[in-house]
Order: sequence, then C-alpha cells, then structure tokens
Amino acid sequence: MKYLLSLILFLGISTPSIFAQTEYGETFASRLYLGGNFGLGFGTYTSIDVSPLVGYNFNRVFSAGVGATYMYYSYRFGNESERASFYGGRIFARAVPLPEILPSIFLHGEYESINNERWVEEKPNQFIYKRTWTPAVPVGLGIRQNAGENSYFTFTVLWNLFDDGTQSSSIYGGPLIYRVGLIFGLY
Repeated sequence: MKYLLSLILFLGISTPSIFAQTEYGETFASRLYLGGNFGLGFGTYTSIDVSPLVGYNFNRVFSAGVGATYMYYSYRFGNESERASFYGGRIFARAVPLPEILPSIFLHGEYESINNERWVEEKPNQFIYKRTWTPAVPVGLGIRQNAGENSYFTFTVLWNLFDDGTQSSSIYGGPLIYRVGLIFGLY
C-alpha cells in the first residue's frame, strides 16, 4: 500500500512537468510506455492474471518502471472447489544489450511481492492457512515483436532467484516463469 501511495504522490508532484523537455530533446511523455501481462485459463483449473505496468525509456538501451498484479485462481474437482485472489506489485528494469545487432532481445529483472493465501509454519510443525507476502526476484530474457508503429508483443522467460523449492518461496509452482504481454508507447 505504501508503494501505491508513493506512486500517486510522485505522479501528483511530477504532473506539471510531464510535457517538459528532457536532456535528449524529447518530451517526458514520449519516453513513457504502458502495457502489461494478461493471462486467461478456463476449465477445471481457472486462472486470470491482470498485471498492468508503466515504464520509462531512459535511453534506447535502458528502461525501468512499476507494475501491479492481480491473479484469480479457481479449482474444481467433483463437488469440491477452491478460490483464491493474489495481488501485489513490482519494480522492474529492462536493457537491450545489443540494440544495433539484436534490437528485439532484452534482459529483464524485477523485484515483486505478492500477497497470497498459503500454509505458513507458525511454530515447528504447526501450520496455519493465512494471507502473507511472498517476495520474488525474477530475472531473464525476453523477445519483443512489433505490433504496429509504436507497440509490440513481448514474450519473457524468467527464473525466480528466490525460489528454493519450497512452497513458501514462490507462488508460481517452480522457479521458471513465462510471461506474454503487450507494450505501447505514448508518443
């Protein structure tokens, strides 16, 4: 919550300067991009993932930004069912290491924290089911494919550095994370 308030405060303070010139002669707004990851799965196991983001291109090689996440899961088997909602946020950085040779390849790293329901060991061998925050540090490689003059699709393969194989170290069921998204610039 404090990160959301910080973002709102930052945007409120910086709004008058959104159209100011940067040192590269471009407007601040022309360096912003919006988008995110979206996922749907239906059937016995239903999942919905909405993860919008906003980023800033510092130059043609490096960008960074913030994002939010909401995930809904539902599982049905016979007469039994379970539902869960996860939410949280992330800060991320992206770099295009070889913009002249491979402009579609980027490196991605982030810090993410997701609030979720899971079994937590309160005392030795005493577990309770409760909401808790699960941090993650996914890093990896992505590919972007143009989808118009100022937009592109992304496919990213990440490895969660915080996943140690225990259920409490990841919400993803393993260290490997795949993401598909859409990004579009504001210029």
